[in-house]
Amino acid sequence: MDEVDAKIVSDIEEHGWHVIKVFADESGPAFAYSIGLFQTFRHPEILIVGLGLDTMHRIINTIGIEVKQGKTFRDGCQYGDILDGYECAFREVLPEYYRELFGCAISHYGGLDFPVVQCVWPDRERRFPWDRDCAPQIRRDQRTYSAPASNGPDLS
Repeated sequence: MDEVDAKIVSDIEEHGWHVIKVFADESGPAFAYSIGLFQTFRHPEILIVGLGLDTMHRIINTIGIEVKQGKTFRDGCQYGDILDGYECAFREVLPEYYRELFGCAISHYGGLDFPVVQCVWPDRERRFPWDRDCAPQIRRDQRTYSAPASNGPDLS
């Protein structure tokens, strides 16, 4: 077990989850995801895309605390207690994106057998990337990895 694996296991034992943060690069925006929510609480792991790494880490920890207290964040639902004054939408991440996004989780779980939901944040007018009038920079900065049906029409 290397240092990263040991830290993941230690955080899961202590807190119930670990957060992986991935820097933006030429292939896409920064993102962060949890490892351990499924193992510890049988709750889907959480993905968030396109905000600052520390902000995404805090959001995942906020969600993790809620999950630890018994709350479930479900595909297709919106929740107003994550970002002050804004609802976040949750969408199931399709397994076809797992290898692209979740290398450490795949290693930890020994395969692709774990669910993930993406926490999707709105623009200032409370529109999501799949909404027709959503701010273009939100669409650019926040890729979504769910089925087109739950994302709405392809407006890119």
